[in-house]
Amino acid sequence: MMRKIIWILLGISSLFADVRVPKPWNPGFFDGEKNPAQRISSFRMGLLWTEPMEGVDYEVLGFASEWGNDRFYVGMDYSSAFLDSLYRSEKFGLDLSISFSQWTFGLGGTADVQIVPGEASWWDVSARLGSSLRVGAFDCGILSVLSKNLEENAVDAQVHWNALPRFQSGVQVLFRRRNGTLLIFQESLILGALFLQGSVAFPGPKIGVGIGILWGDFLSTFGTHRDGSYMNSKMAGLIVSKKLENESKNR
Repeated sequence: MMRKIIWILLGISSLFADVRVPKPWNPGFFDGEKNPAQRISSFRMGLLWTEPMEGVDYEVLGFASEWGNDRFYVGMDYSSAFLDSLYRSEKFGLDLSISFSQWTFGLGGTADVQIVPGEASWWDVSARLGSSLRVGAFDCGILSVLSKNLEENAVDAQVHWNALPRFQSGVQVLFRRRNGTLLIFQESLILGALFLQGSVAFPGPKIGVGIGILWGDFLSTFGTHRDGSYMNSKMAGLIVSKKLENESKNR
């Protein structure tokens, strides 16, 4: 009987482990895979709360921070997920990049520990290699994810059009070995003190809508994601940043 319970808990934990947690400043975006090859000229950090599955007492608390200039970029994030006393996971990620002229090259990694208290625990690590090219108003990037769990390996290509300082339109094509291809369309816009984001992903469709309120160097965000399968989520974030106009420009 106990063995069956353990296997059930392991199955539940593998389902929850597939949940993708958005960054605090991306309330309306489905999280694909973050390209570590980033170029920003600001500092920002944020706190995140999300409930990834509607009707299930499963919550995630997270923290993210990043700093960059015309040459260097450093980003980090941490999230802790828990389902009562049945399941927990702790995830930490770090990204570094360097830019030369129009090119940026980045390296990132993630360590993920999953725990069924009193019964089992296991861990996974993955590396991300990315590059991006800025041509006029367009940012083009490609990313490869290499995981200890081969089923999590992925390749991601993305193009973003920065039409105006406060408007961005983009598309991502993500191929995951386990889940196949995902096509993601993203839009973000800042209107005065109002910050808007939206995304649609296929197959699905998966729909994300986010809204934020800017005041001074602070941004509060709220979002909801609707999926054709199990993941109907909601999130809230609080961010402090020195350049809020960059909030719509970086994944």
